[in-house]
Amino acid sequence: MTDTRELLLNAACQLFAERGFSKVTTRMIAQKANVNLGSIHYYFGNKEELYFETFRLAINADFPLTIEELLAVDPHLLTTPEGKAYAIQRLTYDYYNRHYNLLEKWKRQLIFRELFNPSPVYPKLMDKVLKLESEKMMEFYFMLVPNASLAEAYVWAHYPDTQATYYLMAETPIIEHLSQDFMEELNRNIIKTTARMMILLLDLPVPEMLK
Repeated sequence: MTDTRELLLNAACQLFAERGFSKVTTRMIAQKANVNLGSIHYYFGNKEELYFETFRLAINADFPLTIEELLAVDPHLLTTPEGKAYAIQRLTYDYYNRHYNLLEKWKRQLIFRELFNPSPVYPKLMDKVLKLESEKMMEFYFMLVPNASLAEAYVWAHYPDTQATYYLMAETPIIEHLSQDFMEELNRNIIKTTARMMILLLDLPVPEMLK
């Protein structure tokens, strides 16, 4: 049986995605969830905290694979060009598998609304969620290129984001003009090309499976 907190989250996800933060009231959420209005305060405190939880759910708060996890398995991974290239490949593929291919429609709507029309919750989202993953990738870049500039690290670390955002925004017209099957094939090539480009940008050898 679905509990009250989950009912509220499910209702909030749909409403925030469809209408945006400012046009959704707590009463609307409670009515859609078919629960008492006071339940929102009990489980989340207020609308802002409920929105924060829906956004965390949308982007998958279980962060992707990290370089620390890879190094725990193979401490010498970054001592060779081939090992560095493999690490980039693994991190890139894991990023896309979690944050790109598996995004449901409501999640995309919610994320794009927030990115292009930030809510009052945006500062907290940036501090607690959005910047954490990019900071991890930037730290990884500095492990690979210790003397790099901050701008170089920023561009490299955000390359997967820029690719994913562009194709997610373009998915509907692509499917309309081509097909769903083509989009699935395109997704596979986007991941492969992104990983290859991130490796080539560091003049590392491209793994055979990315050629």
